[in-house]
Amino acid sequence: MPQEVQQKSASIKAGAHRDMSRLRISSLAVSNHPYDLGADDKDPIMKYRDPISQWVVTQLVAVRDGRAGEAIPVENLTLAQAVESVWLYLYVTVMVPLTVLRRTLPSFGPLAGPITIGTLITLPILLGVFAATQLYKSISEKLVDSCVVSVTRSQKANAGKSVKDLRFAYAVPGIVRDIAGQVAVADADTCKPIGDLPLTRIVTRTSNYLQSITANRATDRQIAGMTTRLQEYLRTTRVHQNLIPADPADFNTPEYILSQVGTLIPYVGGAPLDVVIGLSHNRNDKQDFAATVPMSDLTVTKSLTAAYYAYALAAHMVELAWQEGGTDPTAALANDLFPGLGITTDMLPKSTGIVGAPNLYGLVVYHNVLRSMCLAEDKRPTPAPSSGKRVPVSAARW
Repeated sequence: MPQEVQQKSASIKAGAHRDMSRLRISSLAVSNHPYDLGADDKDPIMKYRDPISQWVVTQLVAVRDGRAGEAIPVENLTLAQAVESVWLYLYVTVMVPLTVLRRTLPSFGPLAGPITIGTLITLPILLGVFAATQLYKSISEKLVDSCVVSVTRSQKANAGKSVKDLRFAYAVPGIVRDIAGQVAVADADTCKPIGDLPLTRIVTRTSNYLQSITANRATDRQIAGMTTRLQEYLRTTRVHQNLIPADPADFNTPEYILSQVGTLIPYVGGAPLDVVIGLSHNRNDKQDFAATVPMSDLTVTKSLTAAYYAYALAAHMVELAWQEGGTDPTAALANDLFPGLGITTDMLPKSTGIVGAPNLYGLVVYHNVLRSMCLAEDKRPTPAPSSGKRVPVSAARW
């Protein structure tokens, strides 16, 4: 550092601490590491999470614990909270738009064989998003596995704590408060995740809830009758559950890399290749493709995974229709407006980026939340002795 900066370092440091102490943000704007939500290495949230689902779980826990209106000084944010929150906003404002752009960018015509100009343009985006994700994972893991030489008593007492003299005056929507009161962070030992529950349990619970909020007995009887018919259909309809490909979240490292690189392969890359990878994953796990189960026993995760692949394949077919359907009406209109430019279909944005976004950043996030949380009514006391819960005392805590 320059000499003049070194001489003022103490005052610069003190000023920075004052500014951070004065700047206060809502607890609902902060995302916590799963360790700070009470999870350990065995719990589902450690595997099934993305920045948005992790933030959703953090906020549900905060609402359930009555901390929704709290204000946290930036000075008190832990390293873990800072890293997770920065990654959340980077993910939402940069990673997601770049991914949508990559999937939307037109091919701009062939370059060499199946490789197009669009492929060369999108390759850096694909590699950049992948590299940034891996860098975040590495930083997050290193933080929680490291320690600091010394921490003051004040730093320990204030780490991650809100202030008592300020609360944000806004009301949490009733439906969010109701949901938060019914869920908890899933635990591998004491609380089965919602994603592992059978459909029959969800149907029964939903029916009971609907009947509890209606004041009309005739409506209650109609709901009960519909529930009985639906449960009978679920019990008598059998499905080949192992023919539902493995969820991409369960892919091992080689399968994940193949899936990501495969998006660059024309026609079969993306959803069709993921289906093949998912079925191969099931086969390697010795799952019997001929076995069937009643639909009532099908888990929430299996159902949502089937919905994910169905949506992804539909979006893929839309893209192929866009590419192979001859002169696209949009291209024809563009040529009418700008004659002589020779605009073709492969010069126009693909539909996949927009059509597929609700699947990647809607259904997947929802699914991760359901796999990370359990019903509070299912939670059992932690057995004694303790099941080895990890106590997060690391650099991430200060």
